[in-house]
Amino acid sequence: MNNKIIYVNLTKQKIRERPITKEIRRNYIGAIGINVMLLNESDAIYHDSLSEENVLILGVGPIVGTGMMAGNRCVVTTKSPITDMYGDSNVGGLFPVRMKALGIDHLVIEGRTSKPVYILLKEEGSIEILDATDLWGKATDQTTDILIKRHGKKAEVACIGQGGENLVRYSNIIMSKNHAAGRMGTGCIMGSKNLKAIVVENKKMEMDYHDKERFNEVKKKWLGKSRKSPISRIGARYGTLFLLELNNRSGGLPVRNFTALKDSQATNMYPVVFNQKYKVKKEACYSCPVACSKRYKVKKGKYKGLAGSRIEYGAASIGPITGIFDWPRTLHLKLLCDKYGLDTIELGAVIALTMEGCQRGLLTKDQLFGRTVKFGSVEDAEYIINLIVDRKGIGDILAEGVYRSAIKLGLEDYSFCINKSYTGLQSNNRLVRSLGYLTSTRGGDHLKSFAFTMQNGGYYIAKHIFNIRNVKKQLDKPVDIGRILWWHENYKIIVDSIGVCLFAIQGLPFTGAGYFDDFTEIMNSIYGLDMTEEEVFLAAERIYQVENGFNVCCGLNIDRYIWPERKHDEDINEKLLVDTKISVRDEPGMLPEYFKYRGLTKRGLPSEKRFKELNVNNSVKGLKLHKDDSIYSIKSLMDTVALTVNFNRFDKIYMNLQGFIMDNLIKLKDKLNIRKMKKTEKLDKKAINVEKL
Repeated sequence: MNNKIIYVNLTKQKIRERPITKEIRRNYIGAIGINVMLLNESDAIYHDSLSEENVLILGVGPIVGTGMMAGNRCVVTTKSPITDMYGDSNVGGLFPVRMKALGIDHLVIEGRTSKPVYILLKEEGSIEILDATDLWGKATDQTTDILIKRHGKKAEVACIGQGGENLVRYSNIIMSKNHAAGRMGTGCIMGSKNLKAIVVENKKMEMDYHDKERFNEVKKKWLGKSRKSPISRIGARYGTLFLLELNNRSGGLPVRNFTALKDSQATNMYPVVFNQKYKVKKEACYSCPVACSKRYKVKKGKYKGLAGSRIEYGAASIGPITGIFDWPRTLHLKLLCDKYGLDTIELGAVIALTMEGCQRGLLTKDQLFGRTVKFGSVEDAEYIINLIVDRKGIGDILAEGVYRSAIKLGLEDYSFCINKSYTGLQSNNRLVRSLGYLTSTRGGDHLKSFAFTMQNGGYYIAKHIFNIRNVKKQLDKPVDIGRILWWHENYKIIVDSIGVCLFAIQGLPFTGAGYFDDFTEIMNSIYGLDMTEEEVFLAAERIYQVENGFNVCCGLNIDRYIWPERKHDEDINEKLLVDTKISVRDEPGMLPEYFKYRGLTKRGLPSEKRFKELNVNNSVKGLKLHKDDSIYSIKSLMDTVALTVNFNRFDKIYMNLQGFIMDNLIKLKDKLNIRKMKKTEKLDKKAINVEKL
């Protein structure tokens, strides 16, 4: 089964389809790759993101719905209303699987309607555009319940809430109530098109394979390796919530709008606390053995009875950034975001910006209808959220996002954005991630360059890929950073293109699986393409070049590769300022090396030589390519890295021992922390009883 591309034109109320050729597969793989090809074929690049010329594209990869480990991801691509450049969001759950089962790999939504509608993808293959007037104004959970009742309990729904309807720039699309296509304002684009929802009816998955037995070998290997991986076991235990503890210990937590990088109160939000007090049970996305999702419930206090599913680090960080350090209040804010369809990361930063503005006397009570909002107040945070969703008063400004709000309110010194997108503050101790904030094609972002070989026990892997002996010592040195970043960005592009979850697959390389040889086997066993590892890597490079070319046409230039800086106010710790001020951007191993490996000119502009080598000369409308004789051939640069790691016997013993020690140390730490928590609870109860007497 070689699924189709479906175009739904809301203006003309017309639907057409297009086959996905083997050439398209070879060049762009699927999901994010074919999405960016389709985005560049549209006229979105020449128009405002909220115009009807912008498109919204939902794409799934080759392995989605096949039963391959964590093959459940969908990429949503558009011209972002946050950055005014290329934007994409990666989201999982059952919606992508249902879409794939209907024979649709890519859904391109064009134009806009004059009244609210929703799109129905029917089981027998037909597509309808239906009236959604009765759904407009409803929250995402209400909308989902109504549409499931209308179209069957096995239907899946992607919809927007009041945030998307009112064109809050950082509104999300919410799939299946708790999966968010976040960060890039995809919900805002749906709202601009008067599109309330997309409903996918249930159909049994039917797949044709060029060589099913070969495909199943990779499938079996990934599942077995995942179960043996200590990284996967840690992921199953904590999900991404382990980052709350890791970042607080290392000094990378966004505390009170980055007025600090750690706080002793944050221990109340460590994952062991969540698991012990609030987790009800683990939940897994389709075909995922890691099962990082957690169903949770608050059992006492003001928010007693509050319950939900899925809480990730990005969502949980809305607590610390607004000065809130407990789970009940944080979960309350997270669920509000899901109902309204708002991005927790950008919204958290907007709330924190407002709170700091008030704290420093830069915003007045009059601007907030007689109220002074403070860090640590969940009531104040909720008050701001309601102003934003209703676009009332200052909320109308805050609905525009951190970058635009800061300019209008005179708070530029307290906003931390790269290419208009809010990001975490960079660090001299994390140069790969920090440089990745600048090079991310969707604005300041840590996921495009997720350097799994440089963290979480992956250092031994980096020795094999980059031929670096002392990886830990190099992390804070501006040497080879551009090369390392280039490899990881291309790896992530393929992960997003084939449709596997990044969090699930990160545990495989530790075991010697999940490299470009496996990606090649997947493409060849499904489609019979006879691709090599090098060709898969080149496809990733091609996808990057088209994304970056789109951005250059939208105004990206060397002057925008700039990190934000925290203002030197008296109450800001000097160490924070020193740690987050990076002065080595232009060192040979940093941005210049990155441009070298990307085939960009010294000022970061696309080169004719690289585009010709990748055969993408006509893929970006209106892009000027630059001649530069100093541009290296990508094939010569690929000789400096490994695409696949083959561990020998000693490597395997070493990695297994390292994993065993790490796994058991964490288990021991959890036991000690749980014992400490129980002791504290007993003392607290005893103190309360004494007071009553």
